[in-house]
Amino acid sequence: MEPTQGDYDLSEVDGIDTLRQRMADAETVRDWSFILSDYISFGNNKISDNTGIFNMNSATDCPNADTENCQVPWSDCYAHKAENIYKKTLPYRRRQEYLWECLDAETFAKAILKIKERKRNAFDYIRFSEAGDFRHKGDIIKVDRIAEILSGEIEVYTYSASDYLDWSEAEHFKVMQSNERDNYGDNLFSAVPEKDDIPEGAAQCAYEASDGKVKCGDCTLCIDQRIDRDVYITLH
Repeated sequence: MEPTQGDYDLSEVDGIDTLRQRMADAETVRDWSFILSDYISFGNNKISDNTGIFNMNSATDCPNADTENCQVPWSDCYAHKAENIYKKTLPYRRRQEYLWECLDAETFAKAILKIKERKRNAFDYIRFSEAGDFRHKGDIIKVDRIAEILSGEIEVYTYSASDYLDWSEAEHFKVMQSNERDNYGDNLFSAVPEKDDIPEGAAQCAYEASDGKVKCGDCTLCIDQRIDRDVYITLH
């Protein structure tokens, strides 16, 4: 499947009518929290279970897919591969985008807190956009407002290749810039050929350095805004 940069027919997305009806019926933050809980996942092979993941769009619809902004070739994008392999992944992520577009920052944040109250295993972090990326300034402002409301309860972070956006209003969440085309975000997350190529003062990704024993969320180099350190992985 070729990248769309967001140009697709929403009416053809599987499950969108069911989601729309659920949203139309929602009256309270609690109602919204049950909807949102179906669209936040917790942990995976590289991310600890203490971290929630929410995608503002899919890899197929990513604004930076197959462009010079993304340092990962389109054919190697793991998020896109999942959308090709698993039939339900792309429509799920497109429903996430619809939910993101419709839900205001305050309700979104309060719904997350309701989810945390109910969840048996507590979570401390939210990662935005494991698939996809920030499309415009409105996404930045919205995530920042969510992070501000969650401050003290849940830390928010992201990786972004959207170097063309104005990131000055990203004050309450950590941004790891994933290309070196411009100076934006808090720190750089990039790749080098060998471990010896990692610049002095920077760190190797803990997941890679530990052979997968330390996941993102166990390590907080890319999450904690108080840590000022670039992070690198090696090319395989």
